[in-house]
Amino acid sequence: MEVTLEIKGEKALSILETLKSIRGITVKKIDKSKEIQLTDLAKAYQETQLAEDGKIKLKTFDQLIDEV
Repeated sequence: MEVTLEIKGEKALSILETLKSIRGITVKKIDKSKEIQLTDLAKAYQETQLAEDGKIKLKTFDQLIDEV
């Protein structure tokens, strides 16, 4: 079974070290570029949720093109 954990905060490293010490648990590292992509995707999803809830207003396509 494969499980993905997201641990935030100052205790993340100690939790990771504890997990590594348990027999049968393998810790895989995610390369930085993939981690950045996943973080960006999560932020985009959160913005979409906020927009759907009416809490923020997203830019139009024309506004995005004008920025370039």
